[in-house]
Amino acid sequence: MSDTDSDTASSVGSLIEDASEPDTTTFKCLFCDKPWGNVPEMFTHCESEHKFNVKAAIQEIGSKLEEIGVIKLVNYLRLEAQKGTDPSALTVTPENLADDKYLVPTLEDDPLLFELGDFMPDSNEQVRDYEEYEAVLSKNLPEDVSKIDVSGERDERYFDSYKGNGIHREMIEDRVRTESYRDFIEKYAHLIKDKVVLDVGCGTSILSLFCARAGAKKVFAIDNSDIALRAREIVKKNGYDNVVEVIQGRIEDFHLQQKIGKGNVDIIVSEWMGYGLLFEGMLDSVLKARDIYLKPDGLMVPSHCTLRVAPISDKTWISESTGENFWKDVYGFDFSTMIPGGLLNDREIGVFDVPPKSISGSASTFYELDLARITVPELDFTAPYSTTLDRDVESLDAFAIWFDTFFLPHGSKPDLSQADALKWSANGAEGVAMATGPFGTATHWHQAVLLLDDKDRKTSLKQGTTLKGQITYKKRRRDVRGIDVDVSWAAEGVEGKVSRPMG
Repeated sequence: MSDTDSDTASSVGSLIEDASEPDTTTFKCLFCDKPWGNVPEMFTHCESEHKFNVKAAIQEIGSKLEEIGVIKLVNYLRLEAQKGTDPSALTVTPENLADDKYLVPTLEDDPLLFELGDFMPDSNEQVRDYEEYEAVLSKNLPEDVSKIDVSGERDERYFDSYKGNGIHREMIEDRVRTESYRDFIEKYAHLIKDKVVLDVGCGTSILSLFCARAGAKKVFAIDNSDIALRAREIVKKNGYDNVVEVIQGRIEDFHLQQKIGKGNVDIIVSEWMGYGLLFEGMLDSVLKARDIYLKPDGLMVPSHCTLRVAPISDKTWISESTGENFWKDVYGFDFSTMIPGGLLNDREIGVFDVPPKSISGSASTFYELDLARITVPELDFTAPYSTTLDRDVESLDAFAIWFDTFFLPHGSKPDLSQADALKWSANGAEGVAMATGPFGTATHWHQAVLLLDDKDRKTSLKQGTTLKGQITYKKRRRDVRGIDVDVSWAAEGVEGKVSRPMG
């Protein structure tokens, strides 16, 4: 299946219909789960039902601590509500809000934080829109505290990149990817039948349609990109609009929680994997969706992933990939100073289909993700690896990182430390496995390649040498969709380290 342009009438009709839908932004009460369509009504509710005058508190704190204090106030009140504190017993003072932990949003994507300027006390410097509000906040926020990302510019670019047909065609035409999902859903249709399914980041809705065809009772298909508008047309065109409900929005949005229902989903299906598995940071949203919507015995599809690493030793391939062969002789001139800016360089992570012959040692599984249990903080990690060279090499040039993905039914507790997705079905294991490494069919994920510096690439090693080290994945501050990857290595008296940003 591929994305195709709808005729003009159907596209216009869909856009007009969507434009006429009411604004679904809602504001969660500071002290209970009740949603409100506007902030003044919510504040009135807080005063009448919870005996706390929010407007008066904003005026009081705003006059003393200005905008940064009001940010802290909202997060403080939400935290106290989570603890079960009686709102009528709360007395808020500047001293209560001294801790900078209250700068971190208590409620993910809290829309209330965008609407407080009009409630500030009158002042010549009163903030009336949130861009100014953020500017004041940025001025005062300590360096060691992550700022609230209000502009969402990085996220906007991310979601905008999924609007067009091209990227979706590339993903759907990746048969390893698409058919792994299809095969699991069809093989285990009895797990899908009559169940409520949540498709996180549904794109064109292909996974939602697989689930609907397998007999799902209801599928909520969620995507924050405008591709959701096209997905809605696709679902209707294929006759599944009575089962699949396409919703444009973020999975964390409060109004979606009201529509889907907390703990109301039997299965979460999502294709969230990025380059090097975790680039793009989409897994964070999938895990939040799991914690909000999935029943205690619910199923994650896929259920497990493993990260794998292997050494690369191939000077010819490295020279081609860095552009060295080209830049060293440009019409008789030496342009080698351009080499660091090539497709593969010593500053960033390259994304390539690494030739199998370039891999010079065993693949080592260095991290396992059990999607039913892993937490967002555990996506920042340092893990050991060990690989053995399978031949003499004149240089250790780079490391390749890829991932295997496993689709396993309920109750499976596999030992994946030595698992190879390419051999999974041949070994008679249950479920479905998908490989993205250099030895199987190429996928749109390719492999992440970390080039060693020139000094390390002069290190020759013997067959049978064991390389040991650690790999660190760490999210970038204020850029949750980017990651930094660091690989250290040591072998027979020589050691090195390669550290790269990704994204």
